[in-house]
Amino acid sequence: MKDGTYIVRIDEEGIPRLSEPVAVSSGYWVSTEGVSVHGKLDQAGIIDALDLMELHEGAVVGLWENEGLTYIDRSIHISNKSQALAAAKVFDQLAIYDCGNSSVIEL
Repeated sequence: MKDGTYIVRIDEEGIPRLSEPVAVSSGYWVSTEGVSVHGKLDQAGIIDALDLMELHEGAVVGLWENEGLTYIDRSIHISNKSQALAAAKVFDQLAIYDCGNSSVIEL
């Protein structure tokens, strides 16, 4: 699975799966909670990580790899930069993702 933002779909067996990547060209993604795992995740590892977060149908998650870790975070989209930065501080995040510039803004 490649880096990106995805919608969680729960299949008929109750197993969480990820949709196709969500493309957003403005605003900011802010993580609210998540899990990190050493190494690259296969489909089974992604399902296990999603189960740990007890996600519901339609939840939005960001997935990315950095320096040998894979991160899966529940995410919210905020259109205003100052509000996104404020939310990131509340959720004790290190950065937000700028959709318009396809870049990370570190706090």
